[in-house]
Amino acid sequence: MRKLLILIAVATVATVVGTQYGWRYALAPLLGIAIWSWATATMRSFLNHGQTGVAAVSEIEVLEPEDRTMFWCEECGTEVLLLVRGSGIPPRHCATRMHERAEIIT
Repeated sequence: MRKLLILIAVATVATVVGTQYGWRYALAPLLGIAIWSWATATMRSFLNHGQTGVAAVSEIEVLEPEDRTMFWCEECGTEVLLLVRGSGIPPRHCATRMHERAEIIT
């Protein structure tokens, strides 16, 4: 709701400025805000290595030798063997989350 009110206020100010002084003065700040938002989101994803939730170092869990956790991609069939669990988020492949398959080796 708050974003909608801000959008309405910005559109009103841009319309007034555009009709009085020219549309380049109204559209340039909006384009600058869009570029700034995109750039900060890109840099933020670089800092997080593309992950939304990064596990802390103390939360890293080393899997036991009798447990074998694999992830497989439904699209292409690629399989990934998990040696150290860094977070609860499954890896991504072919733009989708991979499916977890746990095997117990005796």
